[in-house]
Amino acid sequence: MKMLSNPIDLAKQAAADFQACYESDLVSVTVYGSAAGRDFDPKTSDINILIVLSSMTLTLLGKSVALQSKWMKKRFARPLFLDKEYIAGSLDSFPIEFLSMKDSYKVVFGQDVLGGLTISKSDLRLQVEREIKGKWLHLNRGWLESDNNASRLKRLLELSIKDFSPVFISMLHLKEVLIPRDRTSLFASVEAAFGVGDAALQKALAAAKNGGKSEVLSIFPLYSNAIKSLAFAVDNLSTKENA
Repeated sequence: MKMLSNPIDLAKQAAADFQACYESDLVSVTVYGSAAGRDFDPKTSDINILIVLSSMTLTLLGKSVALQSKWMKKRFARPLFLDKEYIAGSLDSFPIEFLSMKDSYKVVFGQDVLGGLTISKSDLRLQVEREIKGKWLHLNRGWLESDNNASRLKRLLELSIKDFSPVFISMLHLKEVLIPRDRTSLFASVEAAFGVGDAALQKALAAAKNGGKSEVLSIFPLYSNAIKSLAFAVDNLSTKENA
């Protein structure tokens, strides 16, 4: 796979294309996720961009179909299209997603639509509880369906770790703990903030990266129990006003 050492420069080029396409209907183009932070992998990471338009209509969305295809061939994910009305009306529905974008972003064209967003901690806590409990059930079901096949379980670990990471970031926001930028430190911080023993999350992360069959098989009960503990800790967590 082609190395990408300059994601922001590429995003600026993409933004120029979308600006030419949308003209005055383009409010902003923002890079978010790993490409805007320190954990971008030049070999494997995609570039995520948020495109804010004057309004969300199929006519406007359809104007850039060819451009979307052009940049998706250059390791861009399909753009996330929003407008200001949708953002303002969805902060209570998707606080984790907006908080995740706010944690790592860079504006490459137009207005900064993320910087001034205020996330309610009560809304955030509710979505965190819903997400972690649902993902815990999914994790247990995946374990049952794996039939103790180590390669399947390792893949399940990899996917669940990716899914839990933004939830863990939001959990640290609820505790008002500084957010680490690497995943190992993130998992360690969640364990410390919520009293998870045995370093189960860190062991699961290590097993997903380089674990052998016995390690992968043995970590799952500890990992599942740790996620269950976190879920019920969030259930009993009181919150202040905003994240």
